[in-house]
Amino acid sequence: MRALAVPVAVFLAAAGCVGTVVSLNSVPSPDVRVTVGEEEPGPSPGREPEEGDPGTAEPPGSGTAGPEEPETAEPETGGTGSVPPGSYDGVSVAVGEFAVTVETAYTDATITDGMGMHDTAPEGWEYFILRLDVTNAGSAPAAFDPVGSLGLATDGSEYTNDPGAEYTVAHDYFWDDLAPGETVTTHILFLVPAGTELSSVLINGEVRLSPN
Repeated sequence: MRALAVPVAVFLAAAGCVGTVVSLNSVPSPDVRVTVGEEEPGPSPGREPEEGDPGTAEPPGSGTAGPEEPETAEPETGGTGSVPPGSYDGVSVAVGEFAVTVETAYTDATITDGMGMHDTAPEGWEYFILRLDVTNAGSAPAAFDPVGSLGLATDGSEYTNDPGAEYTVAHDYFWDDLAPGETVTTHILFLVPAGTELSSVLINGEVRLSPN
């Protein structure tokens, strides 16, 4: 009996070694990956990426939204562009042989010559008045007549001078001849909507009188 025991033990040991080898051969090889630097591993090949997998997050700024539009600065304005009547005070210009200076400019709904003659503008209107000092700088008698003068409003409207209103206030000068060197005070008037500002005046429709 002892003689048979040894071969049986050897046989069992050999069978165990063979089983171990077969088991080792059936174990699948591990999936070995080489990582370069600190790159996050992506999803395994053959599998759809799932939310939360490394490397599936959208990069900042990605998506369907386009680039932000740059902000556009509002242009700066250089003021209101207001031209009050007083802007004409002291302005001088040569009109033919006459030297013309604006003594004062103002607006009023009622005008008078101070001696009983007066006139009133319609409701919502007023007179734009230029009081002028006019000198005959020529060598011969000549009359200064503002006929055909135009007031150019800041809104682009044009107004012709009002001879009737000018006659009302022109008690000291009725467009008679002036001797060389003679100076008189006279007026140019425009009937305009209340609040109208004139950007310039064309005396006789030709010579531009601009405000200061």
